[in-house]
Amino acid sequence: MAQSKHHITSPSHNGNAVPDASELTSNDTLTLAARRGKASPTSLPLDVPNSPNTVSLNHSNGSHHGVHLTLGDIARLLNAEFVGDAETVITSVASLDSAGPGALAFVEHDSRLQSALDSQAAALIVPPGSEMALRDPQTRSKPAVIVGNPRLAFARVMEFFQPAAPPEQGVHPTAIIDPTAIIGDNVTIREFCYVGRHARIAEGTVIYPHVTVGDGAQIGENCVVFASVVIGHHVCIGSRVRIHSGTVLGGDGFGYVIDEKGSHYKVPQVGTVIIEDDVEIGANVCIDRATMGATRVGSGTKIDNLVQIAHNVQIGRNCILCGQSGLSGSVEVGDGAILAGQAGSRDHVKIGKGAIVGAKSGVMDDVPDGEFVAGTPALPGRQRMKLEAAFRKMPDTARSVRDLEKQVKALQEQLDELSKRLS
Repeated sequence: MAQSKHHITSPSHNGNAVPDASELTSNDTLTLAARRGKASPTSLPLDVPNSPNTVSLNHSNGSHHGVHLTLGDIARLLNAEFVGDAETVITSVASLDSAGPGALAFVEHDSRLQSALDSQAAALIVPPGSEMALRDPQTRSKPAVIVGNPRLAFARVMEFFQPAAPPEQGVHPTAIIDPTAIIGDNVTIREFCYVGRHARIAEGTVIYPHVTVGDGAQIGENCVVFASVVIGHHVCIGSRVRIHSGTVLGGDGFGYVIDEKGSHYKVPQVGTVIIEDDVEIGANVCIDRATMGATRVGSGTKIDNLVQIAHNVQIGRNCILCGQSGLSGSVEVGDGAILAGQAGSRDHVKIGKGAIVGAKSGVMDDVPDGEFVAGTPALPGRQRMKLEAAFRKMPDTARSVRDLEKQVKALQEQLDELSKRLS
């Protein structure tokens, strides 16, 4: 029997291949050359079991003895300067506490530099200014790469050392794809997924098991949708979006009106959800569809687990929403704003560009651009700190008031006694 055009049974990925130099690229760096040949006497086997805080150079499940990187390779990957021996062999990335021989670690602040120098790490990623200490003959020096943002550089090196292993390409036979759906090239759809009528999934996107893509929904290029995600009908998702397990996009907004009988009458939710490019959405997030129009999440925004975004919310670009935060209906969040964990808001408020809402805060009024607010109700940071300081003094204040009341009572009794004598 002929296979459906959607069904691919043989993988096109060679999991045991060592990447060629042309594959080892970074968004804004030079091409990195992979080194082949006999292992250096100082290099470690590359299939040694990892500790929880160590990531070894392992591009597949195969063994890659003899493949290694040097500090010079990493400097070229990061387009950065370095000090020390460019031929220092790097076999893993690790935290300072768990770094062993062959490991690369990073230092963000000078206060940790001495600990880094005392660690077993083979080399470091350090901020500008640290190179003087590294060159000081009185200190125990290490080779290092010098970058403006060590944490970002370390993340890019981690991506190279442990790239995500893509699943086998193609559409699994158990997936249900409506004949009117349009599936792009190199799309992966795994077990027991459903793709509805007139849905569109663009090139290079990966859909993990048990995902539902509703009628008319659109998913852009090179997205990753993890298991058990629900994408409602006519939801629109941009390119390079990552959606983690259990998230629901396009559920009904929470809208009711009291009818003549005093009952809650459901208001139809006929809008949609728009997720722009480069957004990442954590696990078990709910983004409700708009009553009319669209609930929108701007490009580059990152949403943590267990976040609730109600109908018609408008979130700007490059925002951060931390775990268990929530936005009520029609809230507007400006570009670059941050909501800390368990922060929430009432409906129809505006949170300005670059504003920060502290953990467990409740926003009841508009927040100006760049303002830091905290507490419930959320107040400007300094005002909230003054109130907190005063609150902590309340027990002492209460004791002082009681003492004053006793003194006033005693004085009053003396005045009453004196008044009786004079009369």
